[in-house]
Amino acid sequence: MKYLRNSMFAIVLVLAMSAGAWAQMMGRGTSAPQIPGIFKPEVGSGSEYMVTTKQGPMDIQYAVVGKESVDGREGFWQEIRIKSGKGSGMVMKQLFVTAGDSPGIKRMIMQAPGQQAMEMPMGMMGGMMQHMAQQAPKNPTEAAQELGGKVGTETITVPAGTFVCDHYRTKNGSDVWISSKVYPYGLVKSSSKEMTIELQKVLSDQTSEIKGEVRKLEMPHF
Repeated sequence: MKYLRNSMFAIVLVLAMSAGAWAQMMGRGTSAPQIPGIFKPEVGSGSEYMVTTKQGPMDIQYAVVGKESVDGREGFWQEIRIKSGKGSGMVMKQLFVTAGDSPGIKRMIMQAPGQQAMEMPMGMMGGMMQHMAQQAPKNPTEAAQELGGKVGTETITVPAGTFVCDHYRTKNGSDVWISSKVYPYGLVKSSSKEMTIELQKVLSDQTSEIKGEVRKLEMPHF
């Protein structure tokens, strides 16, 4: 019994450290930025962004690397990769659904540089993982509401190229530029007092960058 308690404590500690490390490495002190826009998953598609905050710049990729059925609903694997800045080399892969009675993240795999990939037991994480669920896309209705009112149509140039965009202004005063030619969220640029997100590259033929065998952490049974 004592051994099982110690094992359970060790697992919870590992998970807490992993979640905390991911959050701190994102440079915001909370989590990866949720990309504004209506999620349109296309397996193999992705976008690379430069995210600039008061903590400095960070290069992040968002890619759709697979799909599978989740309780009869279509689920997609989204991978978030830190390419430069705090947490460089960190990869998080999430399986989520946006439809049905229980949308949200269904599985999560994390891999730190030089470490074995770990699948998090979602059921035992509770509130500790809730803030990490912010990376999951909203359903189309919620996403459209968060974009706010349309300002107009504009042509803007970013490092990834020149795009004709719909310009939105959110309720919190952020300006967001969306293009139908960018996947999976359509985001070309977002600007607010706290953060600027700018498209660096449009990605294609994306596959998972999780390396090696994935260790699935289990909750001990008494």
